[in-house]
Amino acid sequence: MTALSKFIPSESEGPPELKVLWVTNAWPDELRPHWGCFVRSQAQSLWRLGLDVDVLVVRGFLTKRAYFTMLPEVRRRIHDSRYRLVHAHFGHTATMAVVARPPVPLIISFCGEDLLGAPRANGRNTAKSTIESAVFRRLPRFAAATITKSRELETALPASARGRNTVLPNGVDMELFRRRPRREARAEVGWDPEAKIAMFLGDPADPRKRVELAREAVSLVAERMPGARLEVVFDKRPEEIPTYMSAADCLVFPSRSEGSPNAVKEAMAAELPIVATPVGDIPERFDGVAGCFVRPPEPRAFADALVEALEMGAAPQAREAIAPIGLERIGARLREIYERAVAAG
Repeated sequence: MTALSKFIPSESEGPPELKVLWVTNAWPDELRPHWGCFVRSQAQSLWRLGLDVDVLVVRGFLTKRAYFTMLPEVRRRIHDSRYRLVHAHFGHTATMAVVARPPVPLIISFCGEDLLGAPRANGRNTAKSTIESAVFRRLPRFAAATITKSRELETALPASARGRNTVLPNGVDMELFRRRPRREARAEVGWDPEAKIAMFLGDPADPRKRVELAREAVSLVAERMPGARLEVVFDKRPEEIPTYMSAADCLVFPSRSEGSPNAVKEAMAAELPIVATPVGDIPERFDGVAGCFVRPPEPRAFADALVEALEMGAAPQAREAIAPIGLERIGARLREIYERAVAAG
């Protein structure tokens, strides 16, 4: 069986007083090249800023037993005297970090499902995710600080923990995600150059993503706009996604639950019009931005907005709106959180 853990040493040599260990279960590899790209991008931005950050990846997707069998390795790494701070990403690996009892400050990042639970197709959370999120909400008491990706997630924390929380979304690679000529991008992905294409980006089998709403809405659009169609994009290599965003006329994002969805922020950087449900920090991101539409999860409401989005061509205001959370800016803010935690001991 493929190894259940992977250790990635830092690409930088920052000051020893700020050497950091990341523990995460989200990191792209040969088996799941799309999984955790935003975590890797943030690590790379910190390396470019000169931070000395090592990454320990627990591959829990291979087997849930990894969270038990890899605990000795997590404990060994966390107790390495070189580290001045441990940053655990998301509920499962944060639980491992807490059990390992780090001798240095612990920071926990929560992403979405770990605090909000995983909804079924009927909108109710699975029993397993309900239990897990109840456990994960107790973890902040053991941390020096926490990070949530949106204000909605912050409200899921115990009230006593919110004063030590920072709302800090994942950063966006503004160089990678930018507008390219649509016809050129469509030639690369093989899409009809004349069609009006709404793109659904995500796993269509995931009930949280609600692909059926996208399909119903686009079928209604096609009645008014011949040639309109939905393209489902999933399981592509990370480096392909910017091309697909340039090839589409708009992004349709009908999720039931999110934290701070990276696909939406990346689409904004690519100047792609978007129609989305009011989940996570989407209403905040879209407020007053031309080409970014928040709609209730109802096919007709989505269809009406999609007609407008498909005719726009581009949404340059979206890129302007998302620029303040570029990778390097978020990396600089993350460094400040680290420095405060280390100084406080």
